[in-house]
Amino acid sequence: MEWVYLSPHLDDVALSVGGLLWEQAQRGDAVQVWTICAGDPPPGPFSPFAEGLHARWGTGRSAVAVRREEDIASCERMGAAYRHFSVPDCIYRRDEEGDWYYLQVMDIFGKLHPGEEALVTHLTQILARQLPPDARLVVPLALGGHVDHRLVRTAAERLSMERRYYADYPYVLWQTDFSPDPLVPEVFPLSREAVQAWEEAVAAHRSQISTFWDNLDEMSAAIRAYAAQTGGVALYQMPPAER
Repeated sequence: MEWVYLSPHLDDVALSVGGLLWEQAQRGDAVQVWTICAGDPPPGPFSPFAEGLHARWGTGRSAVAVRREEDIASCERMGAAYRHFSVPDCIYRRDEEGDWYYLQVMDIFGKLHPGEEALVTHLTQILARQLPPDARLVVPLALGGHVDHRLVRTAAERLSMERRYYADYPYVLWQTDFSPDPLVPEVFPLSREAVQAWEEAVAAHRSQISTFWDNLDEMSAAIRAYAAQTGGVALYQMPPAER
């Protein structure tokens, strides 16, 4: 089988389903992670919001290059091929007048800015041209409402091909009203080795650990707890009658 996972950022697939990719690769499936918002920022200064994130990550102005290198190491640990698209992260995107679309945390957890409709169309066209027609496509549910997750899901849902969904971790833990209905879950059990690979794939994204945890040990414990709670990793599909 050939699997293509769409990742909004350079850590989302590793965070959400890293152990599953390792299991698939171990059994001989071709697994790819296509990270959409992996492009270089446009020329010019960064917003104070972006600068603040760079400081927390410890990356300075090299944030995107550092994160791409982290993703390469993470994908290698999962046994997956990687592909980095040229769309910048939402914290770098601006309108034609040079004004940033998203200037603070509350801006990135909501609806896509109306000025980004052309970006959705452009991404849909790229995916339609480049996705292997027989690939099993897996896309984020966009739990938590991050605009880049919404971007990827919206573009993917304009394609005619069948798709599966993954729950965005750790946002799924905080969305207490999450119900997959009408989506049907399929749970893939994970071996101890798969969970270990999952932890290590997430650990490769060192600059991002502080976003959710205080240290690597806390992250590893959280991943193990999530895998135990879920019974592995779940992917979701529409019921057969609705596909």
